[in-house]
Amino acid sequence: MTEMYLVGTSGFIERLHMISDLIRNGRSYCARHPNVETGLKCSRCEVFICPQCLVQAYVGERCPDCAKVRVPLGFELSVTNCAVATCVGIVLACATGGLWGLMFLHLFRLPFLPWLVVIGIGYLIGECMSASVNHKKGRYLQYIAGMCMGLSYLVAGLVTPFMFVHGFRDIVFVAMLGIGVFVAAGRVR
Repeated sequence: MTEMYLVGTSGFIERLHMISDLIRNGRSYCARHPNVETGLKCSRCEVFICPQCLVQAYVGERCPDCAKVRVPLGFELSVTNCAVATCVGIVLACATGGLWGLMFLHLFRLPFLPWLVVIGIGYLIGECMSASVNHKKGRYLQYIAGMCMGLSYLVAGLVTPFMFVHGFRDIVFVAMLGIGVFVAAGRVR
């Protein structure tokens, strides 16, 4: 493809691509596949494209260069973000697990208080993890939040060993723990 440089009236050099190489004998050919005749143009840069190169976008047909899909910024997670969220989750899991273990036997005095505590722990872990990474979201953060909720249960069981004995024999308690994991993962989804 030949290029032509023109100096505009404002003094800026504007780079123009000559389309004449892509038009031979009144027929247009794809910029990526020079043997494929086409009448399609990219709606952004107006380069000729063939059906193989075509990427359908909301604003029309685009060439692969103009249609590069980026992940939204709220879902871009770096290793540093995952490490920060993991550290925050572990600290919160240990702290809330310790409190949960100390209060475990006293929670059953009110009917729905154990449910509210588990949901509250899940919400706290998930929300603080999300805030620590500037409210980014992602699948890995969901996994980390769920594991931190499980770690909270393990810490509570180490503080009050009766929790392990009572915990997995009762299907309601397992459901309660599952809801806590769901709430924690839902805050970073």
